[in-house]
Amino acid sequence: MSSKPLLTLQELAGQNLLRNEALAIIALEDLPILFLPQLLKQAYDGNHCKVLRSIVSSWPFPRLPLGVLRKRTPYLETQLQVVLEEIDKLLIQKVRPRKYKLRVLDLRSVGQHYLDVWPGSMDDWLPKTTQADPCCSKTVVTHPLKVAVDLYLKDRGQSRLFSYLVQWSDRRKGLLQLYCNELQIWSPSHQNYRRLSQKVSLEHVETLGLHSSCSPSFLLNLAPYLRQMRNLCKLALSNIREENFVSPEKRRRIITRFTLQLLKLERLQKLHLDAVCFLEGHLDQLLGSVKTSLDDLAVTHCNLSVSEWNHLSEFPCVSQLQHLNLENVRLTGLSPEPLRVLLVKAGPTLVALDLEDCHLEESQLYAILPALSKCSRLTNSFSFYGNQISMPAMKDLLHHTARLIHLRLELYPVPQDSYDYSGTPHMQRMQQCCDDLMNLLKTIREPGRVFFGTDRCDQCCNRYIYKKTIMCNCQTSY
Repeated sequence: MSSKPLLTLQELAGQNLLRNEALAIIALEDLPILFLPQLLKQAYDGNHCKVLRSIVSSWPFPRLPLGVLRKRTPYLETQLQVVLEEIDKLLIQKVRPRKYKLRVLDLRSVGQHYLDVWPGSMDDWLPKTTQADPCCSKTVVTHPLKVAVDLYLKDRGQSRLFSYLVQWSDRRKGLLQLYCNELQIWSPSHQNYRRLSQKVSLEHVETLGLHSSCSPSFLLNLAPYLRQMRNLCKLALSNIREENFVSPEKRRRIITRFTLQLLKLERLQKLHLDAVCFLEGHLDQLLGSVKTSLDDLAVTHCNLSVSEWNHLSEFPCVSQLQHLNLENVRLTGLSPEPLRVLLVKAGPTLVALDLEDCHLEESQLYAILPALSKCSRLTNSFSFYGNQISMPAMKDLLHHTARLIHLRLELYPVPQDSYDYSGTPHMQRMQQCCDDLMNLLKTIREPGRVFFGTDRCDQCCNRYIYKKTIMCNCQTSY
C-alpha cells in the first residue's frame, strides 16, 4: 500500500489546470487569489515556466517565500532564473500590473512555511514594507524590493547565487536591497567581508558562522564588520587554527581586538566554539567579554586549561543558560567544582545538557549529581555518552535524575562492566546491564526516549547504540 499523502481538491484542480499551460494562463485572470500560492508551488515543482512567469507578473501578495520551493525541487537553476527574470522586468516598469504587490522576495530556506505569504507572517527582523494604495491602479513604486537571503558561502551553488544577486542589485541600483539574516562563511577573508558589507545590510544579520580558517588574522579583519552587526544573536566559530607560527604577542593582539567587538554585541544570546584551537588559553578572556546573558553556550572539541575550566562558571553570561554543550572537552583530572557551580546557576533555566565524550570519572559524577538532580527544567535532552561509569554509579545516576519526569531524550553510556579486559564490548554482559538499567528506570518514572551507547571505536570512531545500531566490524565480542 502506498504511503503517499492524498492530494487535496485544490491540488488536484491545480494539477488538472497545469496539463494545459495556455488554458492555465488564461484562467489566472479569474482565479481567486487564495489559489495562487498553491498553483505557483505546483508550477514551480513541475517546471511549468510559462505559468510561473504569468503568476509572478501579477503576484498579489507582499511576500514571495521562494526559498522553501528552491529547497524542495531539483529544477533549482531553471525555475529560479525564470522567477528572477520576471521580477526584474517588473522592477524597471514605471507602471506595474494592478494586482502586483510584491515587496519582499524571500529566498531563505529555513524556518519558513510556503503558504505564509500574508503581511502578518513577515518576520520581525525584516524592515517593514510600505503598502501601496490599493485604490490606485497605477502606483509608481519608489520603495526598493527587499530580497531576503541566508548565505552559506561554501559551495559553488551558493556563491553563484550571491554573485547573481550582487550583479542584479548593481544593475538595478535603488530598485532592490539585499538583506541577510543568517551568514555562514567558510575560509573567511577580508575580500568576503568587504564585498558583503558593500552589498548586504549587515545590521540585519542575526546568525554569523565562521569556519575552517588556518589564518586567524581574519579575526582582525572581521572587527569593523562585526561592529555593523548590531542585531547579532548567534556567533559560531569552528575549526579556527593556525597553519603557520603566530607569536604570543600577535595572538594576544588578535584575540584582544576581536573580544573588544564582543563587548558591543548587545543582543548576543548564543555562542558556539568548536575546535577553536587558536583561541585555546584565551577562552576566559572571550567569555569575559560577553556582556549579555547567553541562553546557549557550546564549547566543543576544545582543550581547556585548568585556569579556563576553573573560571568557566564565574562569568555573568553563563548564569541563565538553557543549552549547555561541552561535548568532547576532556574533563579527566579537572576539578568537578566549576561544572557543579555551573549546574547550580543554570539549574532554573537549563533545558538541554550535553556532556558527551567528556571522559568524566565516577568521583566527578558523584560531585555533580546533587546539582544535576535539581535541574528541574531539563526537558529537551541529557547526553552522557562516552563517560567511564560503572554499573553501581549508573544506578545512582538514574536515581538522581528521578525528578526529571519530562526529559524527552536520555543518552547514557554502557556501564564499564559490559567490557572485557581489552576494552571490547561483551554483548551478553551489555544486554544484561542495559536491560537491568532500563527496568530500574521504569520503576522510578516513565522514561522518554532512552538509549545506551558504547565508547567510540578507536578505529572507525563509531558508537554502538544498544538495540538501535549495528556493532562495527572492528570490535565484536560474545
